[in-house]
Amino acid sequence: MGHEWHMNAAHDPAEIVTPSDPALYARRRPLLGPGFWAMIALCLSCILLGALVTRFGPSWFPVATQVDRQIQAAPSPTPPSARLPVGSPLPVEAAAPVPAAPVVEVERLEARIAALESGQKGVLDAAAAALAAASLAEAAQTTGPFDETLASLGRVLPMSPDLRALTRLAQTGAPTRAGLAAEFETLAGRAATAARDPGEDADLLARIRYALSGIVSIRQVSSTRGSTPDAMLARAQRLLDAGEVEAAIRALDPLPDSARVVLSPWLASAERRVEVDRHVAAIRADALAGLAQVTRAAP
Repeated sequence: MGHEWHMNAAHDPAEIVTPSDPALYARRRPLLGPGFWAMIALCLSCILLGALVTRFGPSWFPVATQVDRQIQAAPSPTPPSARLPVGSPLPVEAAAPVPAAPVVEVERLEARIAALESGQKGVLDAAAAALAAASLAEAAQTTGPFDETLASLGRVLPMSPDLRALTRLAQTGAPTRAGLAAEFETLAGRAATAARDPGEDADLLARIRYALSGIVSIRQVSSTRGSTPDAMLARAQRLLDAGEVEAAIRALDPLPDSARVVLSPWLASAERRVEVDRHVAAIRADALAGLAQVTRAAP
């Protein structure tokens, strides 16, 4: 028995049934979409840009490249021995120190300050010595001793031969010039009488005249000319009235010894006054000269 197969155009019911999966209705997408090609284009652009920077970068950025080379080529200011070993902690940077003044400038300023201080001290010391010398001259014009004043002022006065000589004279002092002139006027008559002493070899008449002159003294006080004792005494009195004690002492040198004996205490006082004034004048001159010198030399 044979089977016959017949072909017809009728659809199979199984093929007509609608699929139940919705994905089967979706449109099939291609495997390489637009996003993939955009990513590829971006990568190619980056590669191209990198190549351009590598090739033309030194010419586009010359300053930055040159600075970098200088920084890389600059040697380190720190010596190799002072460099930290690998792995050591980095030191904390301290505040930048204030730049110190040059040593030469500091030494010059210190020398200038020392000179100013020394100059000021010298001026003060010289001024104190000048004031002390003026006070000493005033104290020496009195009739009494001035050794205590000299001792107190001698601390600021520079030591000198005149100051040492004045120390001895200050213990007794000296009469004033006015006092010497008044005292001489009293002694001049007696000196004139003593100058007329004829001596032991004189005759009787000369002795009688000398004895009478001791009772009644007649002396010419107005005449200053000549070499008579009266003229010499008159010249000395005029010099004393003018305050010239030293010149009056010299004017009395030619007097006879008998007259000088009468005037010997007065002459000693007058010579002491002259010596005191001479030493005081020398001390004042030295003090003033020292003050002038330090004043000119002061910076």
